[in-house]
Amino acid sequence: MGGLVIILPFLSIMIGVYFITLGLWELREGINKSQYLKYMFTGLFLILVLSPLIGLIGNFLNFRFD
Repeated sequence: MGGLVIILPFLSIMIGVYFITLGLWELREGINKSQYLKYMFTGLFLILVLSPLIGLIGNFLNFRFD
């Protein structure tokens, strides 16, 4: 279970970067601006909110890196 808490923030960051890239591609296409906003906010949420939250939960459950 400890390894999962270590991998989940990295996975969340990678998926967030993917959504941001999709959002930038959608902005480049210029067809659907609301889709751009959905992708960007989803990616930013995954990177800025979910990743630290998973790290805090791991700290509260006393998972250590040693």
